[in-house]
Order: sequence, then structure tokens, then C-alpha cells
Amino acid sequence: MSFELISASHAVGEANYHMQFTPAYRKSIFGDDCVKTLTRDYLLAAGKRYNISISAISFGPDHCHLFVVNCKNHSPAQVAGLLKGFSSHMMRKHHAKLFCKILAGKKFWTSGYFYRTVGAVNTVTIQHYVEESQSKHWKHAKQAQTKLIEFNSKRSAL
Repeated sequence: MSFELISASHAVGEANYHMQFTPAYRKSIFGDDCVKTLTRDYLLAAGKRYNISISAISFGPDHCHLFVVNCKNHSPAQVAGLLKGFSSHMMRKHHAKLFCKILAGKKFWTSGYFYRTVGAVNTVTIQHYVEESQSKHWKHAKQAQTKLIEFNSKRSAL
């Protein structure tokens, strides 16, 4: 899978998320193909409505994985809230009879979610960018180009 940089009026970059949503009480509602298909369709509809590009969806019996790409306008929390809110509302409003015996109560998803940013950037690519790509900016400067300084977030700086 290739990642492309998105260009906007004042920014260039990428924002891709691997997300996992879990049904309320971790119930196995996605064993039913109809529930799985409807949930997938509502997640895709929410993505279209809120300009969130979903490139892949996969289901386990009690969870849903999504790969959200080029999502520059929303934080992971906003993406989760918009997708889960819309799909939950639509599933409960139109299809509650399909899962009401398994999933009691007034919610479809748990309040939490998992997310991980995904992309082509890591320490090696940043090092390359700083040392190689930025050298043109340092040719006429009176000081030398600095090396990338890595910090370990688990240790406190003095």
C-alpha cells in the first residue's frame, strides 16, 4: 500500500489511522452477516458524510478494524466519534431487532476505541529528511546543519 501526501492551501502531509471499535459489552454481534454488512455500510456512509476516507474495514465477531486514510481535518477522537455516533444511531434506529437479544441497552459501541497512526514516517525517514533533504537550506548559512536529536519519552530530561 502506498501513502500519498495530501496538499492543502497551507499544509502538506498525511494522516492515516488504524482504528478498532468494539460493540457495547464486547458482544459478538458481527457473527451475523446482516449486522456486519449494515454496520460496514453505515460506517462508509458516515465517512462520506464527514469527508473521512475509509480504505479498508474488517470484522471479528466482537470488533471492527478500520483503516482511515488522508484524514487531515479530524483528530482520531473526532474520527471515532463521528463514525461510531452515526453508525450507532442508524443501527439502533433502523435495525435494532437484528441484535437486541444479544446487545441490550441504549448503545451500540463501547465508549472507548483503539487507534494507531500509520504511515511512512519513522526515525529513519526523519533522519534522512533532516540530513539529506534539508542540506540545500544550509549551504549559505554560517552555521552547520544540526543532526536529529532523539528523545526517550520514558526518561525525564534534566
